[in-house]
Amino acid sequence: MHLLTGARRSYDWGSTTSMPEFLGTDPDGKPFAELWLGAHPTGPSTITGPKGTEGLDERVAQDRLGNLGQRVDAAFGRLPYLVKLLAPAKPLSIQVHPTRELAAKGFLEEERQGIPLDDPHRTFKDTNNKPEMVYAISHFEGLAGFRPRQEIALLLEEIAGPLEPARDRLSIGPGEHGMRLMLETLVGLSQADIQSVLEIAASLAPAHPHPVVRAACGTVADLATEYPGDVGAVVSLVLNRVHLAPGESMFLADGVPHAYLRGFGLEVMANSDNVLRLGLTSKHIDIEAMLGAVDFSSSGVDVDSTPKDAAAHTFRPPVPDFALSIARPGETGNDSITLPGNGPRILVCLDGRITAATDHCPEEQTITRGQSLFVPTSDGNITVHGTGIVAQAFVP
Repeated sequence: MHLLTGARRSYDWGSTTSMPEFLGTDPDGKPFAELWLGAHPTGPSTITGPKGTEGLDERVAQDRLGNLGQRVDAAFGRLPYLVKLLAPAKPLSIQVHPTRELAAKGFLEEERQGIPLDDPHRTFKDTNNKPEMVYAISHFEGLAGFRPRQEIALLLEEIAGPLEPARDRLSIGPGEHGMRLMLETLVGLSQADIQSVLEIAASLAPAHPHPVVRAACGTVADLATEYPGDVGAVVSLVLNRVHLAPGESMFLADGVPHAYLRGFGLEVMANSDNVLRLGLTSKHIDIEAMLGAVDFSSSGVDVDSTPKDAAAHTFRPPVPDFALSIARPGETGNDSITLPGNGPRILVCLDGRITAATDHCPEEQTITRGQSLFVPTSDGNITVHGTGIVAQAFVP
């Protein structure tokens, strides 16, 4: 087992206080948006070993079979997931992630064109897809998945004005074509039309008789305050507003548009950094690539929760890259819990004080809130004891 030091990301939407409070460190006044725990080459965690400090990606590459195991190495050839602690204080960009096929095609094309990876107009950063799930540590809010089609039609009808063309195009057939035309119309609005929609929504938000319209326009008004004149505030009309209580999670498949708004959570995703944006950002928006990545057949979002009386619970999204288990030793009468799964695992203490022991590692490791461990396949099964909550990412 190796104690991890995560890679900090100080994006401007990050909270200046939430992450330091969780980690038990002093804030430095700068946004602390994400802490990456994993082996992504652009931000690997580090460990301290016989050779001193080294990246987890380097350590895994030195002994792929010992760290990954034959099953994971054959399927992925690397650690296939990335874990993040996530602390948004204001909304992230509305975004969508491409399928593996689209990511590979787009990445190779941009490589052929010679566009540097750090170019702000670069769209594809790697060849992988990026399904992800977020587990709420505190109350967590976001936008996720398309609203039911009838709700979208209602909102476009009630706001009307510059949204009438989008309403008309939505009605072109019952399938995905109308949805695509509708979204393409929204992201193509002129600045004057965007401002008009924002003003209409702000006027409807306080007292519209229909609760869906009132709430959706309230979200538009909130986002317009954070991102004045941004088309993403308009796009939010067609997405569900989601509230997660602590212990709840939601899974976001390839092609599902989403944005995190505020809260503190743990995110697990495929080991990729491919993000295609729809709005709420000053970064590059590749409209053609974004529209090609959106799954217009998707609707709604499923929220899963940890049973309150369960000593352990596993979230298993329908992807091969990752699963997440939550264990509560000492809190439910179970002083010692053997965690599910094998292969390469990352443990994160979410509360209390947790001690981890494995079949083949002679020394136990104790972690407190905010600390994390990488456990290679060669260490065998993991048993945790103590009192608190520990999250484990693993390959199902």
